[in-house]
Amino acid sequence: MSGGARHPWINRTFHEFVSVRRATMPPAHRPGAGTPVDSPPGEALLAPRGSAIAGAARERDRWRRAEARSTGNGVVRVRREVWIAAAAFAAAAGAGAWLARGGETGQEMTAFREARAFAVSAQIGQIAGPYSLLLGDSQLERLYLPRLCGAPAVDAGIAGTRAAGLRGVVARIRLPRPPAAIVVTVGTNDLTRRHRAAERDAAEGFRRDVRGLMADLAPLTRTLVATPVPPFDAARAGIASQYDAGEEAAYSAIVAEECARAGCRFLDIYAGRRSPEALALSPDGVHLGLDPAARDDIAGRLEGALCADRAVGTR
Repeated sequence: MSGGARHPWINRTFHEFVSVRRATMPPAHRPGAGTPVDSPPGEALLAPRGSAIAGAARERDRWRRAEARSTGNGVVRVRREVWIAAAAFAAAAGAGAWLARGGETGQEMTAFREARAFAVSAQIGQIAGPYSLLLGDSQLERLYLPRLCGAPAVDAGIAGTRAAGLRGVVARIRLPRPPAAIVVTVGTNDLTRRHRAAERDAAEGFRRDVRGLMADLAPLTRTLVATPVPPFDAARAGIASQYDAGEEAAYSAIVAEECARAGCRFLDIYAGRRSPEALALSPDGVHLGLDPAARDDIAGRLEGALCADRAVGTR
């Protein structure tokens, strides 16, 4: 496999970090300031793969020449470590640029989903009794919720995924027995302007994907819960250029409608995260601001609705 495809989960996380980080920087401080607003996220920082690798090769040669002039082992070791870091960054940059252009398709994303599903399946296989499954994007992946209603909760969140991509993860997870509950949060990445611009009717495409996801999940558990799209801090610098945050409510309504169609329960576990004070805790205006109080608020709303007839005790 090529260097870019060798560790796709690293590439994807790197690309998501750069995209969000660039979007939330003040315009004057962004890499490549002055590039068009509708250019791909991180485009100024993420060079095409060939350019990244060529740059890494030049950097390698420069360090080798410096190494040849150096007689101190400590200096050589430090320079070698810097070259390794530069090469890793270049490989990630090249793959990140490919993903920015290709979206959730291709060998890299397939391998990423397989790796994530493989890890989640292994965790589920270590649980002897009841368990719950948390599915979604990085909003749920970042949430620390090891137990739900007194039983283990397995976090199968996958950073950067959209509703369609989550179906690919679900199809690969091995369930030895049905989860007591499945909780789904999705929609943040479906609201990127890049994705919506590429879809002829993005809202209807999202509806089809959510409908398919709910149809996939409903037979797997007695308790299927879907949540609204978590809130954006739309006033934060860079958010409006990267996300169609104004469609958050419309996309949440789609999730609610398709949840009802599948017989699942729609629950706003993020209701306490919509105040200006809560939005101010967000690290980037996109992801939830999570501290112990925020975590307890989300967990409490979820358990208050689900645990009445089950053993209570979470956290």
